[in-house]
Amino acid sequence: MVKALKTFIRDTPLLREMALRVRALTYSIANSSPGLYTLCYHHVLPEQQKSFARQLDYLSELGDFVTADRAADLVKSGATLDRRYFLVSFDDGYLDNLSVALPVLKASSTPAILFLVSDWIDAPPKANRYGASYMDRSAVAAWQSAGLDVGSHSATHRNLRHLSETEVTDELGRSRRDLEAMTGVAIRHFACPWGVANVDFDPARDITLARRAGYRTFYTTRRGVALGPDDLMLMPRHVLEPNWGLYQVDALMGGRARDAR
Repeated sequence: MVKALKTFIRDTPLLREMALRVRALTYSIANSSPGLYTLCYHHVLPEQQKSFARQLDYLSELGDFVTADRAADLVKSGATLDRRYFLVSFDDGYLDNLSVALPVLKASSTPAILFLVSDWIDAPPKANRYGASYMDRSAVAAWQSAGLDVGSHSATHRNLRHLSETEVTDELGRSRRDLEAMTGVAIRHFACPWGVANVDFDPARDITLARRAGYRTFYTTRRGVALGPDDLMLMPRHVLEPNWGLYQVDALMGGRARDAR
């Protein structure tokens, strides 16, 4: 009954908006625990650029932005217990990440990682949510030239849970090899398409295969904070929209105020 009610609220825009505003009265990033918070974006449309910048500015006051490699180092060592850290990530490789998001990242000196679907770079899919374009090789090179990182989002963006072990091995390994050949850098980080355990990937199988393929981290889409080495191959991420208000970010990522109990 409770689960059904939560689902109804989540899927009803007006009720969801009201619930988030109420939750933001007592929850905020300022009250959240130390640890690594990874942000997951997809599109950043031109009309969303200012609100995207506002989100990054807000978070910069509450913690430090780090690269994916630095994030992995912090999580492995347990140093995330000392303060808040934020990692910005983008999935799929939409061209607006370069044209709209990159100027914001450069202006604020914010590091970020772009998780690319390797087969889409030379042969992008025709259908997508906004009819937007994907990055080609020159766009990826421009992203790298700005000092930003690249990771794998698989070779074809298929649901790993539905694939055989051989097929998953190919998705992980081929993507890493092709991206390394194209970018000239080591590809150490993997973000699972959709990223829900036991729905989009098999934790018991695919984590092992990702390690064998040479990945240092395996990012999911479960909300939460990464604290120690056990999180490296099941890294939580907060899926955000760049046009969300700060109260929405607080409500979904924040901690509860101690005096609000």
